Amino acid sequence: MRRGALRSPGGQLRGRNAQRGVSLVEAIVAMAVMAFGMMAIVGLQSTLRLNADITKQRAEAVRIAEDAIEAWRAFSVIETTAGRAAYDDIALGALDDIAVAGSNTTFTLKRTVSPGPGWKAIRVEVSWLDRTGQAQSITLSSIIGRSDPAVSGALSVLASSGPASLPFGRNPAVPAGAVPVQGDRTKSAYRPPGAPEATVWLFDNLSGVITSVCNFPGNDASLLVPADNCLDQPSWLITGFVRFSFGPFPDATTPTGEQIPLGMFAIAIGDAFANGECFVAPVQDPPLTYSSYLCRVPQSAAATWTGSVLLGPPLDLDVFDICRYSNGALGNINHPRVYVDLDRSLSDQNFLVVDQGVVCPAGTRRLQPPELLPPPPPPA
Repeated sequence: MRRGALRSPGGQLRGRNAQRGVSLVEAIVAMAVMAFGMMAIVGLQSTLRLNADITKQRAEAVRIAEDAIEAWRAFSVIETTAGRAAYDDIALGALDDIAVAGSNTTFTLKRTVSPGPGWKAIRVEVSWLDRTGQAQSITLSSIIGRSDPAVSGALSVLASSGPASLPFGRNPAVPAGAVPVQGDRTKSAYRPPGAPEATVWLFDNLSGVITSVCNFPGNDASLLVPADNCLDQPSWLITGFVRFSFGPFPDATTPTGEQIPLGMFAIAIGDAFANGECFVAPVQDPPLTYSSYLCRVPQSAAATWTGSVLLGPPLDLDVFDICRYSNGALGNINHPRVYVDLDRSLSDQNFLVVDQGVVCPAGTRRLQPPELLPPPPPPA
């Protein structure tokens, strides 16, 4: 018996020599497993590459089909005309196949046109062979109407009656609470909140201009007879809200201060021919945290209005300062501190009342006391 070897009760050798060759078998098995894994990875990569290739070819095929359809849609006249693409030139039936070179294959374009009552149905098929030789194809269908392209520009032209989809069928500058005048659907009557009870403003529904100021004590403003109750006073409308935030750090985003009595004044500047007329009403939304206002400023074909809308008595300007939303700076078209040559009605011209001496919060700019107002613009 060799040294270092022991026999088991069955006569088999035990020890170091009995373990020879085990590590080699394990290595072979591991290599086999790795080989199968590598084959799977190679197969996966081939599949991914094939799928990516087919996706790219499909995208190219869709583009080719869309180009063919749009080429048919590009007619500029209906009847055949020399030098022009015409609807009548779109041939019917199965057209000749066209070969189109792609990035890594060649596509075959097949086109079929069928007639209809006032239209033509088109069918476009694009086919090709992928890298494995398998046939692939996509099909697009559409309808081309026999409509003269010359009239398509009418889609961008407003109807003579005014802008499309107007709220209540009238200019957005007309307040929502205005009521149509019986016998004249081009006009709407509106009682401005905070005004004397008989005061009615008459609006032109198309332009949104205040055409007349009326005195009509009746409850139903729709029964207003302009010829009997109104004076012509063409005016633009300026509207907005006054909010309140008190304390050392006023909040312009969510002001919660309760409203206090105040007046609004449309003050003409320079060559403007008259001051405006303003009315204020607290909004009944407990707690009363803001007021609404409306100002009517005169306008005519011969003169424009330049001026400022300011807050005043009964508001005590020795106790409160006024901030203007949207920075109310010079040159700010939508929320100016001074309206120069006003040529339209304006809404959302909003203010914030704060304690005197505090800094106007972000998003606002100090408007009053009056000495902080900018000087009037120089004459043109």
